[in-house]
Amino acid sequence: MSNIQATNNALNDEINLVELVETLWQGKVTIALCTVVFTLCAIFYALTAQQWWTSKALITVGQYQNTTNIRSQLTNLYAVIDDYSEINKIFSSESLLNDYITEFNSFDNKKTFIENNTAMKQYIDENKLSDEGKLIFITNWVKRISALQLDKTTQFDTYQLSFESTSSKLAHDLLVTYSEYISSKVHNEVFNELDDYIIYNKQILQANKLVLTSRAKQQLTNELVKTNYALDMAKAANVTKPLVNMNMNNNNLFNIELGTEALIEKSKILNKMKNISLFEPKLNIVYSKLELLSKIKLDDNVTLQSVRYLQNANYPTSRDKPRRISIVIIGVIFGVIFGSFFVIFRRLWNKEKLSK
Repeated sequence: MSNIQATNNALNDEINLVELVETLWQGKVTIALCTVVFTLCAIFYALTAQQWWTSKALITVGQYQNTTNIRSQLTNLYAVIDDYSEINKIFSSESLLNDYITEFNSFDNKKTFIENNTAMKQYIDENKLSDEGKLIFITNWVKRISALQLDKTTQFDTYQLSFESTSSKLAHDLLVTYSEYISSKVHNEVFNELDDYIIYNKQILQANKLVLTSRAKQQLTNELVKTNYALDMAKAANVTKPLVNMNMNNNNLFNIELGTEALIEKSKILNKMKNISLFEPKLNIVYSKLELLSKIKLDDNVTLQSVRYLQNANYPTSRDKPRRISIVIIGVIFGVIFGSFFVIFRRLWNKEKLSK
């Protein structure tokens, strides 16, 4: 009994399949028309949809010679500081590259660039975008700017810069302009950091100068007081000339052995003394360092190449979107599927009406 039932089921499946094929064949014109309509719609969309092109560039760490022009302006700074690690960190190739990538991917930098770019401002003005519409417009464009690290196949990190726009030329021009904008940001940050570092060292030296000056003045005052006391004592002892048979050294608190004549002259000299560095020789070193720092004049017009281009921004030769061939193929497929379902549904509908 089971064999007969299985045979019947197989026959029914075969009949249903044959009926389905006959239905599709009978509705081939409808299926063809649906396919043509969907294909034409797909072609129209593919031809009229907004095009998007992406310009790309490759960058890596810069070279030492790219910073030599700036380093040459800091000769005096190198002569003053004892630890070069901080200044070398500012010019580190890896540090400059990281700073560049950070600034390139910064949302605020992208937003500022888009708001101030002539083409973008023109679009915003022509379409009279509201504040909300302007924010949406900027956010959509921000997503089209990126710097991504490539797989590390070389000794140094390599990044791909990209800017997606509505035409090949515009994508290239925007990437070049934005890259220059970021380079300028990094350039200014380096010079600001150098200025801050120079100012910091000046402040340290000024603080040392105050401490040493105060100490030297106090020593001068002490020496003058001791000299006047010694003078009074020498007068009381009626010692006018140096006592040659006494051991003259600085171990005595009051050097009355110098005699009144020498002590009077010493007191005059101490009262007139301007060069207090005699009491603190380190003051001369501080003065020299401050003079060296004061002569540093940073020229911020000097070019700083924070990164090295392995490939400059290109003019894209193929669109990213829309993919016209793919859209047309999808249109054909959807046309065939829709037409087939329509024919089958119509057949089932008619069959149900007849059964009633």
